[in-house]
Amino acid sequence: MPPKGKKGKGKKAGKKAAPLGETPDNIEEEQRLAAEREAQRIALEQEQEAKRAEKEAMEEMMKQEAERFDTETQVLQEMLNENKSSLKDLREQVRSQKIWDRFLLCNGTPDPTVQSELNTFTSLSIDETKSSTSQDVSGCLGDVEQALDLINELEEVMTLDKQLEINEGHDKFKEGIDSLQGLIENKVDNVTFNVMRTAEKFADPDSQNLLIEKESPRVKFSLWGNLAKNPRQKSFKLDTDEFQMEIPKSLANADVAVRLIHTSFDFLSPKCKSFFSQKKKTPMPSRVPSAAHAGEPNENEGATAKPADPIAEETAIENVLQAVENENLTENQDNRPATPSDVDEIEDEDVVDLRAMSTVGGVMYLDLLKLPPQAKKVGNWVIQDITENALERIPNPTPEDEKEETAKEGEEGEEGGEAAITQLTKELTWPLLNMSFTVASNAVFTEEPQLARWEDSQQCWRTDGFEEVNFDDINGSISFKSQFIGPICTFQDTYNNMPFQSWEIRPYGEGCVIFTLIAASVELEISIKENACCLNSPEDMELDGIRNKWLPAHILMQKLVAAGINVFPSEDADKYVSISVKDEELESSVYEQMALASSAFAFSWSRWNADCGEKRQIVRAAENLTTHPVDEDMWKNYSCEPRKSYALKCTDDDDEMFDEKVEGTQFHPDIFHCLKEDASSKAVDILSNTSYTFVDNVSTWLFATKVLTFS
Repeated sequence: MPPKGKKGKGKKAGKKAAPLGETPDNIEEEQRLAAEREAQRIALEQEQEAKRAEKEAMEEMMKQEAERFDTETQVLQEMLNENKSSLKDLREQVRSQKIWDRFLLCNGTPDPTVQSELNTFTSLSIDETKSSTSQDVSGCLGDVEQALDLINELEEVMTLDKQLEINEGHDKFKEGIDSLQGLIENKVDNVTFNVMRTAEKFADPDSQNLLIEKESPRVKFSLWGNLAKNPRQKSFKLDTDEFQMEIPKSLANADVAVRLIHTSFDFLSPKCKSFFSQKKKTPMPSRVPSAAHAGEPNENEGATAKPADPIAEETAIENVLQAVENENLTENQDNRPATPSDVDEIEDEDVVDLRAMSTVGGVMYLDLLKLPPQAKKVGNWVIQDITENALERIPNPTPEDEKEETAKEGEEGEEGGEAAITQLTKELTWPLLNMSFTVASNAVFTEEPQLARWEDSQQCWRTDGFEEVNFDDINGSISFKSQFIGPICTFQDTYNNMPFQSWEIRPYGEGCVIFTLIAASVELEISIKENACCLNSPEDMELDGIRNKWLPAHILMQKLVAAGINVFPSEDADKYVSISVKDEELESSVYEQMALASSAFAFSWSRWNADCGEKRQIVRAAENLTTHPVDEDMWKNYSCEPRKSYALKCTDDDDEMFDEKVEGTQFHPDIFHCLKEDASSKAVDILSNTSYTFVDNVSTWLFATKVLTFS
């Protein structure tokens, strides 16, 4: 029988006593906490792994986006560079062809670009003019038209050279233009003197006074001479512009003549210092976006030179605007005549600021001349005094307080010099004269024109010297009183059509777009093709000479400006028009991209653009492959910034603007690729086959009107 002690010890086997101070509940709690800590550790590791994976995915996506941005930027840059290169080649071909055509031209006219030929031509023409006593007015006007053609030829060469960044020889070209202008003046004065010497041949049968009126495409010539000296004749009237002037008693018995020459061009305004814009301290915008603008990391990569502006294109206008820019009506700051400092402001309120006012309807050169002694028939003899073969202009009456000073200066001058005044001109004075004329029928005046006279001593246009000025808008006539006899001109506000109310450019069939610009007082519709433009409307204005005619862009711009429709802001237009300042480089790049896409996409003004800030442009766009206007619900707003562009969810119909991207769309470095993202395959094909000349012609109008800033 086993001992009892062993038996009892066997019942206790398998049990372990709990450590001192611990209970089963504490052990379970410790295990639960440990499990939670492990779960938290695993969750943290999983979260960190997810963040790491997300970061890697984001970095990969950003890398892909950066590569996409770089690719799109490079594609756009290559397109711009290719267009620029093709355009340069075309202009070089045009320049070479013009040189060859001029070489083959055998019409007796000199090549104005060859200084020796032009000098010989002008010298011989001046000598011939001085010795000629038989040339008639019609022949003279023909010579004037020939000289004007040579001036235009030189200006076209200079414009084309500027587009090709060629400046060699331009100083000589400007000297040639000056000499041709002097030749025109000499020829007109000579034929005037010849006519007045034999005035009886041109006597009017009714009044027995000298009366001759001729015209050419760009010049109207009228001459009235007081041969009858009839004291009962109180006034005379010319068919030219229906000009009418009273004859005061002091002139009724005097040997005087009145000459009126109306030109469609303006040689006087460029002599005034306010004709030229002030130099800007900031650089001019480039028509090719910089690397930073295009989203490239390296600022020096992809940088290209600025293509030539279209007008002088500037200009326009430079400008337009007399260029464009005005591409053709203005010149560079370095070409201005010697004048006071650029910082000088126009302090005299009577002096016309040619940066704010523009001539409309050409210039009327009004001269009071002394009739030379007339031939007398005595028996079988014709007796005529031999006088110097030169015109004698009768100066305007001198104010009483200046007569004494003028007389002293005249006494000190050399006898027979230019300061000599005949006894007639010393004694001849007249009161205020009643005059009237009709403004040019092909000019558009949206407001009452401002009458001004040319002050040669100050080289400026002045508005003083006129009284009782009245404009009859029904008949288009201006009547006034003045003692002044000299060049007169009508002006109107250059920026009376700015800022623009709205604009739109949309495709209209293959290779054509319709550009609509609603300005303050006129609505223009212009068709734009590869190498020509056509003004379609307005139809209710006197624009028959340019409406429905296909013309080069800069020519049409010049004609619009000359007709009084100036929609081409110059580089300093912000001084005269209230606008929302925009970044010039961004604005230039958007114009280029709009031109690239205009063959398949329509663009329009957005109400949010003016309020979105300087570093941002907002424009409406929509694909349009028909000739019909875009449906209103098809328009989308696109935000364009220096480094990104995207489609906005906000529309022009919303009450407030909100900056939110359209869902499902991407950011792009430019609006061109924004449009291609949702473009149809047909639209993409059209864009890829768009002619570079078409793109340049569209961009010419966008750059000239600056619709993104001035709307």
